[in-house]
Amino acid sequence: MADLGALHSMLIEMHGGMLTLATICILAMVITKFHRRMRRTSERYGIFWPLDSFIEKLTRYAEPTAYLAGIGGVVGLVGSSVVGFYVWPVEALMNSSLGLSKVMFSIFATELWILFVVIRSKYGEDLWKNSGLATVYVFTGFVGFFFIVLTGSFGGHMAGKGSVLDPVYGLLGVNPEAFWIIGLDMVPLLITVAFVEIVTVFAVFLRLRWQTRVQISGR
Repeated sequence: MADLGALHSMLIEMHGGMLTLATICILAMVITKFHRRMRRTSERYGIFWPLDSFIEKLTRYAEPTAYLAGIGGVVGLVGSSVVGFYVWPVEALMNSSLGLSKVMFSIFATELWILFVVIRSKYGEDLWKNSGLATVYVFTGFVGFFFIVLTGSFGGHMAGKGSVLDPVYGLLGVNPEAFWIIGLDMVPLLITVAFVEIVTVFAVFLRLRWQTRVQISGR
């Protein structure tokens, strides 16, 4: 029988690598958009014209790579979460502030990356033509990655290995062992925040979609 602990670790490495790649590609796209805007609006920035060819190639490869890596990351996230519930007993998660916090951040990250993939699947590369929609897309990816980092950090503490973020925790005076979620009485709050997160992102998404339709119909 396969070692579920090893499988869990493999899936963590999978979604961690995939979503890191997706985030780097999103950042690359932001840089390319900035470069193109500055080339159009600033004469002084014209000295960077030798970068135009590189920027075109970066755009061509970074955009679809972010999408594919996002899909792979979501698959790894869901898979590692399912396997994780077999590796870690429910009692160990529900009776641990560290475990509950990890579950919370994992849920937030999964929701955001699923929304990231849904937006890209719906609009394709045309989403970059709408500045508002592109902003939501980029924001979703960056915040989703932030929660992935926190999930991995708390997972490291649960495994007794610590985290590379420990110096940051020390600087901010944060104790991961007693962070925010302190018991089962906080679970309703977790569910509420997750629901608000989904509703908020979808509300912005639908608002931008409506504005786009109004602009098109008004032309």
